[in-house]
Amino acid sequence: METRKIQKTGGSTYIVSLPKHWVIASKLKEGDTISMTIDSAGLLTLDPSLGSRKPSSRIELAVDDNENEIHFLRKLIGLYISGHDEIVVRGRTRISPDIRKMVGDFTRKVIGSEIVEESSSSVTIQDVADYSHLDMRKVIRRMHLMSRSMHADAMEALMRSNQSLAENVVARDDEVDRLYWFVAKQQSMILRDPSVSRKMGIGISEASFYLSAAKALERIADHAARIAHSVSALSSETLNEKLVKDMESYGVRVLSVLDSSVESMLKADMLAANLVADESEQLRMGGEKLIEQIMSHRTKFSVPFARVVESLERTALYSVDIAELAINLAEKG
Repeated sequence: METRKIQKTGGSTYIVSLPKHWVIASKLKEGDTISMTIDSAGLLTLDPSLGSRKPSSRIELAVDDNENEIHFLRKLIGLYISGHDEIVVRGRTRISPDIRKMVGDFTRKVIGSEIVEESSSSVTIQDVADYSHLDMRKVIRRMHLMSRSMHADAMEALMRSNQSLAENVVARDDEVDRLYWFVAKQQSMILRDPSVSRKMGIGISEASFYLSAAKALERIADHAARIAHSVSALSSETLNEKLVKDMESYGVRVLSVLDSSVESMLKADMLAANLVADESEQLRMGGEKLIEQIMSHRTKFSVPFARVVESLERTALYSVDIAELAINLAEKG
């Protein structure tokens, strides 16, 4: 804590000096404007973001005509997550139609990026989103609801041999990926610009917990898609009725744990999080027992069905990871 004396100037104006190190860290200079807010308790908060002249982050990405599509997309996503405001994709001579298509696919895969300029040799992607006004917690909530519904629908598709529903689950995995990349970019923006943290009402350490939770939810959605991918080759009719009911029951239990873990995370509820963590061993043992039952049937479908249970088990364990994050978040107060 630092103290400053209030001074009076001009007969009616009160002034107080600002700490030099704060001014420098905030990239402020003489003549800049800062915003001031007063809360109900009378606390005065200074926000330097109005006056700081933060240059936009621009980067160029050189490409060849024979660029590997997957590698190129990974590069673009990495630059997006890093928080660059402008990405210029530049070819040695002309940019091929395939590269242009990949750039267009990228802008559709992520949130907030648009193609704003094109020439024969370059394409410019601009970040048009205001990340400081988008609540990271709401994005986590959205990811939870989507990954949860994907799992429920994947199990429904498996048990009812519904191929169209399974395909829909797989398609929805891309949306969860978009949301995860968005949270990762928010984290980068918070680290780069402290004013973003203030506007979002989330501290740097808190944001890191949410990013870890988002990664776990992205993995959970991947496992839902993995279950859905198996629908075309499997039918629950190949298992006896009790085993089918046991699988459905285990799936419901896994989703319940997922719900509890995310709720405990968003509410920083240590008691609820500990209850989820306490179930981890029972969930693991339940999954292993179910796999043993499936493998005892010794059919050509035994291994694929066992992999479905493994995906449910991994989802349960990722949920426990989220609960442990909730405990750490609650400990930090």
